[in-house]
Amino acid sequence: MKKNHRLLTAVLLTALVLVCFAGCQPAVEPDPTPAQPERTTEYYMTAGWSANVTTPTWTSKDANTVTVPAAKLQGDGKTIVTNYSQELLTALNTALSTPDYFKPVKNVIIIIGDGMGIDHVRASEKWSGDLIMTKLPYIGAAETSTREAQGIITDSAAGGTAIATGYKTTKLFASIDAEGNNLKSVSELARENGKLVGIVTNAELADATPADFSVHNKNRSQGTKICQQEVVFGADLFMGNGYDDYYGYFNSGNPLYHFTQENNMKLYYSASEVVSHFSDDSKMWAIFSATANKFARFDTKSSLYPNLQQMTSYALAWLDEHDTSDQGFVVMIENTYTDHFGHGNTPSDGSPNTYGIVKEVQSCDEAVAIALKYVLEHPDTALIVTADHETGGMMLMSNWETNFARVVANSGNHSDLKVPVFAIGYGMEELNSLSEEDRAAGRWYNAAVYANATTGQVIGKALGDPNFGGDVGEDNSSKVSPAFDVTVTEATKNLTFTLDFTGVPVSKGNLIQFKIKPVSNADSVKLELKNGAEYTTIFNAAFSTATAANAVTKDSNGNVATNLSLACKQAFVPASGAADGWYQFSVPATVASDQLRITLTAAAENYPVDTVIGMDDLTIQYGSTIGYLSFASTQATSTLDVL
Repeated sequence: MKKNHRLLTAVLLTALVLVCFAGCQPAVEPDPTPAQPERTTEYYMTAGWSANVTTPTWTSKDANTVTVPAAKLQGDGKTIVTNYSQELLTALNTALSTPDYFKPVKNVIIIIGDGMGIDHVRASEKWSGDLIMTKLPYIGAAETSTREAQGIITDSAAGGTAIATGYKTTKLFASIDAEGNNLKSVSELARENGKLVGIVTNAELADATPADFSVHNKNRSQGTKICQQEVVFGADLFMGNGYDDYYGYFNSGNPLYHFTQENNMKLYYSASEVVSHFSDDSKMWAIFSATANKFARFDTKSSLYPNLQQMTSYALAWLDEHDTSDQGFVVMIENTYTDHFGHGNTPSDGSPNTYGIVKEVQSCDEAVAIALKYVLEHPDTALIVTADHETGGMMLMSNWETNFARVVANSGNHSDLKVPVFAIGYGMEELNSLSEEDRAAGRWYNAAVYANATTGQVIGKALGDPNFGGDVGEDNSSKVSPAFDVTVTEATKNLTFTLDFTGVPVSKGNLIQFKIKPVSNADSVKLELKNGAEYTTIFNAAFSTATAANAVTKDSNGNVATNLSLACKQAFVPASGAADGWYQFSVPATVASDQLRITLTAAAENYPVDTVIGMDDLTIQYGSTIGYLSFASTQATSTLDVL
């Protein structure tokens, strides 16, 4: 073991803590409306996994720390359990008042309350009790528009992409921009820097937000394809819901089985397995078989699955324990149920779901408290708490502070209302937009608004890339989709080369996508898939005939309207709209294959020696394949060989 870790059993609060906690809560007026659910300042933590299963947690490894209270992780649904305490506030204030307490960032913890708007947090703070997230030193507010930014309300894929990549994109797209370019995520940046990557959620792991931090995908609804991409990406810690979607990849005979073996990935689905294999020298895929609305909700009494606080503690302990190279980690932790309860709202009968929202914010805050304890014991860690979008259109009507019925959700859909950003750690001051006057008055919700992509850009900068993310018209260091040049070595009219899919074979129906920059748009391109000893043609046309007719378009809601399997367009420079010579292809495979043959035919004379033809964004099944390709040709060489 690199260091010791403690095992905590479920702990009931002492009478002293009960008194302290009750004393710091706001007064709540009796509910005047019998139809409303009972409200209380008390928080009953969900049971989580079985009481006889203990959750590993960490010990401090940095001398420059403050003393923080031990983590409380498990309840019985009847006894008050909270990590919000005066002791934690004291530790936080001590750290903030100590010069040079926080160190350059090695670890990043990103907590996303899916659908959590500013008024969600305000209502929870009033009706569920004080929140630790609002006490963090850096507070901002983010708007969550899509790239189009013209009344298009975002979804989790586009909203999460902004946080994960520092770029805005269109709806449905996960870490891909509107032109089809892969956008480097903070997970990929972390991996480049030798860090571990963790993905934690109480949603399905193939859902949009986990996808934003682990894959590149043009359609968030492509669940099976996202699962396959997530296996190929192979996060070090992968924790959440959806066991039935993944177990097959760990069985021999599956086309992606070798990924799980080569990447030393182990799949566990029971609490006892996950805990007993904590120290194993393998990647931890803790994937549970719970169904939606039964997995780690604030009102769940089940002891089969971990609650959000237990998953947060386990993830931080596991990443800390397995960081043997001492390079750090990046982990995304999502609470999905603010979004779930928001989607359940209706204008005529939203109260029970409104109650669920404010309790889910408090449940999320318990995870924030656990993460904050880690930050205070490891001052080289940054913590960011935010949301991908707001769900429910929550409004705080007059007298809402004394009558919960005046906390109103206007819809069951996403809205364009701003979301909060709370942060602590070295370099995170860039996320602060709250005036000192408002801070002193406790008006954290008055923070000035900036673009949601700013959050991703600040995270990228903290991880060492000062140019991470950017405006939609920019092309900088983080917009580095898989690209390679093909250089002609033998003068020829018909230039042929093959790409072998050594890691990800193509199945029938899979989309093969790429961009290519030919010498002339009068040239032609022929695409063939190896089919046994023969080749099957899947596309054959001059570039000039493969342009605007199938350009990617969007409907009135901002969703991609083009049939992607038919899309074949000339790419444009976003800032100017001028054609830059790139052609983007999206062609379905008609046969299963492990090799693509591309033949370029010059319109006039031979391609001279040293002619350079660019290729970019080559993907299979919407996922990047750049690490699993090999190039072969007797007429050309390629920079792919050195990628």
